[in-house]
Amino acid sequence: MDLRPVLPGALAFALTAVLALSPAHAGETTPAQSNDDLSNPHRGFLLWGTTVGADGGLPDNYYGASIYQIYLPWREVETADERYDWDGFEQRHLAPILAEDPDATFVLRPVADYPDSVGNNIHHYYDSEQPERDYPKFLGQAPLNIPGRVYTSCGGDGPGVAPDYNTPAMREQLQQFVRAFALRYDGDPRITAVHVGLLGFWGEWHTSGCASYEPDATTRALVRDAYTSAFAQTPLHTRYARASDVGGAGFGFSEDFFPSYTAMCNAYSPVLKRCDDTGWWNLEWGYRNEVPAARENWRLNPIGGESPYADQKKLWTDRTADIVKLVRDYHFTWLGPAGQHENTGTAAFRAKLLSIKRALGYEFTVRRANWADQAVAGASLPVTLSIENTGVAPLYQVYQAELHWLDAAGTLRAKSVLDYPLTGLLPGAPHSQAMQANVPAALAPGRYTLKLALADSWPGRRGIAPQNVGRDSNGRLTLGAVDVVAAR
Repeated sequence: MDLRPVLPGALAFALTAVLALSPAHAGETTPAQSNDDLSNPHRGFLLWGTTVGADGGLPDNYYGASIYQIYLPWREVETADERYDWDGFEQRHLAPILAEDPDATFVLRPVADYPDSVGNNIHHYYDSEQPERDYPKFLGQAPLNIPGRVYTSCGGDGPGVAPDYNTPAMREQLQQFVRAFALRYDGDPRITAVHVGLLGFWGEWHTSGCASYEPDATTRALVRDAYTSAFAQTPLHTRYARASDVGGAGFGFSEDFFPSYTAMCNAYSPVLKRCDDTGWWNLEWGYRNEVPAARENWRLNPIGGESPYADQKKLWTDRTADIVKLVRDYHFTWLGPAGQHENTGTAAFRAKLLSIKRALGYEFTVRRANWADQAVAGASLPVTLSIENTGVAPLYQVYQAELHWLDAAGTLRAKSVLDYPLTGLLPGAPHSQAMQANVPAALAPGRYTLKLALADSWPGRRGIAPQNVGRDSNGRLTLGAVDVVAAR
């Protein structure tokens, strides 16, 4: 027996008319995920970039890295009170890298005291009076008269000159610099992130071995708040998950003793080399005891880290599964500049490094796309797009999904920006969104191939290649065909 209800004639006719007017989603693709090695922007391995201009060339790059860490000596930039040589800084530090690697992006870290800056060639562009001093000379002169302490060694680090961070004059100068720094670089698409830096050795907010030189909690809080007030777009991170350093800020973190100060020591057996989980210098300890809410800061700002010692670097290849687990559990976006990626080796060695690289940061996998099979020039095209972030962290920079319209000869004829939230897309389940794509009025009638591009919102910069089979040489994913008809 047929139990289907019988529709009245008028209702059946109306439904038929509606279906005839509705767009037919004849175009659909469910592209397979790929396992190839992708070197996408703002994620992966980080390279040393501070002294490229002074040293005369880029560091070895074995794994397709394109992020460079630049220490920004305060002395080099602020040549007199509130007079900043940003153009000179860029010409000396960024331009030599961009000349060889046009896709380069940067993690900037301002420093007032880099121990043994002479031995590390940090001083190259101010090799004159007191080259081991990394903060401006005017700070120590009238009317500011901020004291400086010359040291030979602080816990084995040095020599250097540490300014007194805790005078009222110094606190005001620090905040003034942060405001100028943000005015220049907040929202700059070349900047992957800003490490808040400025305070303590290497901008790490400590003076280990010389406790009397420490920036106190008041100074740390003032600088922290200056950054959160001044920077609205560029991602920010700091060294430690410590209450005075973070407060309620959404800072990410730079675990610069990875993996030794990342997790609790009993989380891995045998215990990871140099592990210490007895204080705020350990990231997990900080999450548990100082700033519990900051455990979720990775959702807003990046987590990075480096391995300065040989036995730490060796863990990358001796205990790769543990390293990958740490990267995933703590949502790391990059590792470096110090790390095992500075080296190359056998095919097995390389495979281990590539597995760590792939685990870092965001990874966009297109799960499904569908669209109407016909579009009217000057109208809109219904599109549904489903993308999954199969990585461990979001994309923190502003990118956009675009439809590219290619004619039968493969020539790009138009682009349509899609209202799809790439930035901030968290790892987990696919995010599906129905949208209306503008069909450019200038498109001539005919059949077009649609391609999906994950493009930088700043024109001319490199886009993101999705982790899918079916990409073209420009990193775009081929979706399928659509017929464009003229407007009536």
